[in-house]
Amino acid sequence: MHTNDPSPGIPPRLLDRPTMGGLVVPYTTLQLPDGRWRFGAIDSDRQTKAFTENLCQTCGTDLDNRIVFAMRDMDLRELTSHEPGMHPECAAYSAAACPMLAGQMTHHQHTPLAEQLAKFDLSFHGDPTTESRLGKPASPWSLAWTSGYHLLTHPLTRQLAALILPEQLLKVRLITPGTEGAGS
Repeated sequence: MHTNDPSPGIPPRLLDRPTMGGLVVPYTTLQLPDGRWRFGAIDSDRQTKAFTENLCQTCGTDLDNRIVFAMRDMDLRELTSHEPGMHPECAAYSAAACPMLAGQMTHHQHTPLAEQLAKFDLSFHGDPTTESRLGKPASPWSLAWTSGYHLLTHPLTRQLAALILPEQLLKVRLITPGTEGAGS
């Protein structure tokens, strides 16, 4: 757990969240049976709760009328997000701290997450399309500010997702250009 001493770069809203390796552990991150956190793996119950109760995926508290989604190009084309929204300050922190969003990862992981979780007798409940990205160049990422969203079951993934109506989209800012040759 994080101490009460403020850490540089961590917004006050996130100071009570656990940390691992100096990074804030998002609310929706899966905790393994041994107590460790698995960045990149989603706790499906917390993700569902964040979507249905309008909670920030990073800090786990109520969202306001300004919600920010981290989205790939394909998400923006569909105006859907498989990840819950965030407060603007939580999104700014995530864009700087998450290796994928910050552009520190040039490629997606090579080992399927389902295979990694099976070692802990855990089932994979995430986006089933992630296997199509294994080992491929990192996709471009943007932050999309919205005034709200609607829930839907995504027709391709059969996962709960946020649908952003065009009139709800306030602005989009590219944060990571991706890797040359990245498909989204």
